[in-house]
Amino acid sequence: MKTYLVGGAVRDKLLGFTPHEHDWVVVGATVEEMQALGYEQVGKDFPVFLHPQTKDEYALARTERKSGRGYTGFSVSFDPGVTLEQDLLRRDLTINAIAETPEGELIDPVAGQQDIQQRLLRHVSDAFVEDPLRVLRIARFLARFSHLGFSIAAETRQLLENMAASGELTDLTPERVWKEWQKSLDTQSPHKFLELLQQLNATPQVLDGLLVNTQVLDCIRRVAEQTETTELRFAAVFVMQPPNFELAEFCRQLAIPNRFYDVAQLALQQQQLILQQAKLSHPQLFELLQAIDYWRRPQRLTQFLCLRRVLGHSQQDSNAIENAAAAAKQVNAKQLVADGLKGPEVGRALAQRRQAIFFEQLPDD
Repeated sequence: MKTYLVGGAVRDKLLGFTPHEHDWVVVGATVEEMQALGYEQVGKDFPVFLHPQTKDEYALARTERKSGRGYTGFSVSFDPGVTLEQDLLRRDLTINAIAETPEGELIDPVAGQQDIQQRLLRHVSDAFVEDPLRVLRIARFLARFSHLGFSIAAETRQLLENMAASGELTDLTPERVWKEWQKSLDTQSPHKFLELLQQLNATPQVLDGLLVNTQVLDCIRRVAEQTETTELRFAAVFVMQPPNFELAEFCRQLAIPNRFYDVAQLALQQQQLILQQAKLSHPQLFELLQAIDYWRRPQRLTQFLCLRRVLGHSQQDSNAIENAAAAAKQVNAKQLVADGLKGPEVGRALAQRRQAIFFEQLPDD
């Protein structure tokens, strides 16, 4: 039984990064032998185990053979006779098909090191086309590594175009689509994910109804320069969508978590103010506070102002607005009830006092 460090950990080390996760391949072992050594089996489709101490993932070396349509249509063999090279050859990209021995020797059957040096995303073999999920994975890797100068090899791009044209991307489950998209939001260049899908004409198959054009991509890029918050990067997509975009249905179909939906809804509902080139007036700002329920959800103002800064509005202006809003928020209904107000007049007086303090604290228009 031999173990090898594989995949992303080896790739990232060669790129000069500190790997956050370590995945291992085990050659010449059986499920029973791994369990006898104290490894906990966690893989459903093929044997993956957690190390009893480090909790790193250890997978038995395996081969895959296409047996049906879609990304689940594979027959898997994890016989102890499967070699390391066979395991590496089933992988998607050459840069992910490098292994490292315990002694630090690199095993690189498909010239992955050369492609790392040349900054190329290149498929390992023609079997690449058998898994439509790889289109999204390539898009995510492009989002992650394009700032380092990585691009897609010409022959790999041709395969991607063929895969998109085949229509097989429609077999991907919404959960897998969202998982890859969400991961791309946490990269250096999240706009590259949607850009590639648009170039491949794949967007209708996996993100039906979503408008992806130069303006949308530029908005994502500029928001990503302002914040690493993935929810805001996601929301940037919807600043430029048509006002009648069916956001709730779109998010429901992809099983997108509510925390992403909430910020995207803010972007869609307030896109007119977000995109307004002129400085927002005091009345506009106070109406916004009421509309976004700032008094109970103050984070929404921060999110709105971040999206506004995409258009070049200053951090100084944002700070002034947030400070004025925070001062107005100090007024609460209990104080007014203590002053003898009752019923609807409490709500009216609360809004009036908050507005007065807000206007007073804001710099002059």
